[in-house]
Amino acid sequence: SSSSFASMTMVAATTSSSLPTKTLFNKDGISLSATTLSPSSDAAADISSDGDDHDNGIILTLTLHRNHEKNVVNPTMISLLIQALDIIDSHPMLANSNNKALIITGISLDGNNEPACKFFSNGLDLEWMLRANNNNTHGKSDEKTNTNPTSKLIESFNSLVLARILTLPFRTIAAINGHCIGAGLFLALACDYRIMRTKRGFLQWPEARLGMRLTKGFAELSKAKIGNGRGGGGGNNSMPAASDHDVLREGILTAKKYTSSEALASGIIDAEYPIEELYARAFQLAREGLPESPSGMNLDYFDPKAYTEMKMEMYTDAYRALKFGKVEDLPHSRI
Repeated sequence: SSSSFASMTMVAATTSSSLPTKTLFNKDGISLSATTLSPSSDAAADISSDGDDHDNGIILTLTLHRNHEKNVVNPTMISLLIQALDIIDSHPMLANSNNKALIITGISLDGNNEPACKFFSNGLDLEWMLRANNNNTHGKSDEKTNTNPTSKLIESFNSLVLARILTLPFRTIAAINGHCIGAGLFLALACDYRIMRTKRGFLQWPEARLGMRLTKGFAELSKAKIGNGRGGGGGNNSMPAASDHDVLREGILTAKKYTSSEALASGIIDAEYPIEELYARAFQLAREGLPESPSGMNLDYFDPKAYTEMKMEMYTDAYRALKFGKVEDLPHSRI
């Protein structure tokens, strides 16, 4: 609940800055790092050892720093995200441990004190889509082969990235460091939790402004994750609670730009923090979600396969629409 986020300590206990962190993937502006926790809350573990230190918990951070492109979703971005997700599935350090969590953010963690990127993600790469469609017989689609590049782009993002993140067998957190628009918002919605920086940045469904429809995958994901009437959010937030349908109606049909406080009142995000605290808060939330840690959820008989299946059961329509849906599906078609 919102109150549980408000009750978190002002400074997260231990972040990756004081724990051993290993880079598992770093290519063309997408990186994946793994921070290993030790049995005690503040002792460092040797990340390169062959022991069972990874069973004490691993916090993964998937960083989007394709800042020159505002982290837009295009074939290059999708390919890089898939490569990073494949490493999560296959790297021995990770594959042999159930006790992990994932943070997705645009905050740079390279220690260069660079200013925070203004964008979590600016959505689909509209310039790429325009060029690709103009080079593809003016964007006309072959019904048999579906050669429409925009459709292929959206379908691959949905089925190979969003559906996968939606059902990962561990806690996932979007630490939204700036503008989070369209496909960027859907990336955040695929995560279990969303926290956002204050003062700068907004969330938006831009489709009405762009003259586009949502597509089944994006629509079902929005319906699965938005609302729950969590308005109020604690603290100084006095905005009234909004129902699920109110938020979807306003957000989708008006292309409203939500500030962090408005997104919190609408139940789109779970908490808001100053940018200086954002990653530390995400790290603490990830740590609290480790399934097998005494300081986490401490689930006695945690089974990652069952956990994934439980997420599929919770978000069945969204998962099916993302995994199997086609852009050309009629708006009123069944999933």
